[in-house]
Amino acid sequence: MPAKPNILIVKPDQHNARCMGINGHPQVKTPNIDALAADGVHFPRAFVQNPICSPSRMSYLTGQYVHNHCVYGLSGNETLPPVLPSLFSTFKAAGYRTGVLGHVHVKEDWLKPHCDMYRPFHGDETDAYNKYLEARGRQREDIEWKELSQILDACPGELSFEDSAEGYALTCFDEFLNARPDGAPFLFQIDAMHPHQCYIPAKQFWNLYEGAHLELPPNVHDDMTNKPPNQQKMQAWARAGGYTVFEPKTLEAARLRKLRGYYGCVSQVDHMLGLARRILKDRGLEENTIVIYCSDHGDMAMEHDLPEKAPGISYDAILRTPFIWAWPAGGFQQGTVDELVESVDQFPALCTLAGVRPPDTIDGIDISPMLRGDHTPVRDCVFAEFPWSRTIRTDEWLLCHRPLGMYREGVDDGELYNVKDDPWQMNNLYHDEHCRDIREQLRRRLFDWILQSTRYCNTWPHLPQGADGKSDPHELRRQLAEGGPWEIGYT
Repeated sequence: MPAKPNILIVKPDQHNARCMGINGHPQVKTPNIDALAADGVHFPRAFVQNPICSPSRMSYLTGQYVHNHCVYGLSGNETLPPVLPSLFSTFKAAGYRTGVLGHVHVKEDWLKPHCDMYRPFHGDETDAYNKYLEARGRQREDIEWKELSQILDACPGELSFEDSAEGYALTCFDEFLNARPDGAPFLFQIDAMHPHQCYIPAKQFWNLYEGAHLELPPNVHDDMTNKPPNQQKMQAWARAGGYTVFEPKTLEAARLRKLRGYYGCVSQVDHMLGLARRILKDRGLEENTIVIYCSDHGDMAMEHDLPEKAPGISYDAILRTPFIWAWPAGGFQQGTVDELVESVDQFPALCTLAGVRPPDTIDGIDISPMLRGDHTPVRDCVFAEFPWSRTIRTDEWLLCHRPLGMYREGVDDGELYNVKDDPWQMNNLYHDEHCRDIREQLRRRLFDWILQSTRYCNTWPHLPQGADGKSDPHELRRQLAEGGPWEIGYT
């Protein structure tokens, strides 16, 4: 078994897990993602810890829940302790050559010192990608349309694939490998810009869906009955043409145009993944490289007649993302693992597979046994959090808890869905008296998780771990019963 595998993480922005051939989507074209799944291990029930970019990316990078790394904002500019370990600092210290590029979207002075190549696409207009395009006489389309930089409508792009953000990512990956010392293991992450808006795929991917009869999701006509007012307002804005830019501006045309642009962007990222794997194969690196395809969060993809990710803390469309692993030399048992996993589980699993000691700051669970055929469940629920809401999801249920009166004085705007009977999450059962016990059981699990998983810096320490490395309340009780260190100084 190779002791030091290479690692390539392809993490596009905003990929709805339903929008892949491997997950049964009838129209979106993802041959390279599907091939990766066929060659490796596919987790169809993988969930992220937050519905927006920066907090979710921080959970991947630290292996921590959001309430522990405390990055809740979209900019990623929150103050971070310099000593907080990341995936890159950990692997850099273990002798890996490291690199990241694209929509990195976290605090630069925390991550950059641990990367041999660091090329974010965001920030000012003098970044490396802009210079690359300038040298080729081109300009980024999202900057050209900067007054519309977050448009949710769609159209074909003018840039070729080679000049797109995904094409440039491959150029950088090739450059990174050229500068790599012989035999040095590497960790490289491509944070692809798409399928996040702007939905302007290169024409070859827009044209993939020319004349296609695109089917709208079955919940597109959801009337948002018994749902929070912010969702109702967002839907009303969308249906009134709030996001339309191009003609025709009818609701029916806008829906299909958005889907065509989104699917085109998904296919563009899929193409990039296939070419990245080809680079590995041509260099003789494919056998000993772990390739992971994942995403920071999903996209509504017109579910509930909403054009993008907001408001998404209560929906699988946003919290469930692709999670596919392949490593030809690693002894993975190819197939599907239909168990609940979280994005925080990626970091500890990579440490185990690479023989790297994980930092003790990780909240995630090592899922590497699942990759090698042991499908024993490690979780019976998963969690996500926003500044003013928390979500728990089990096999059968999803509860989104919000403070009383958050949207309307005296009104409890929570959400509860039976995701087994109602997979498109149209029927909010939060106020259904027949579901009251389920609702309160889930709320208790949610609050217990917050208490047991929080890393208190100034008062109580983190919950002690048992012999298996997992947080263990029984170990806490044992220490307290023996008058151990948990009691000293905290009574």
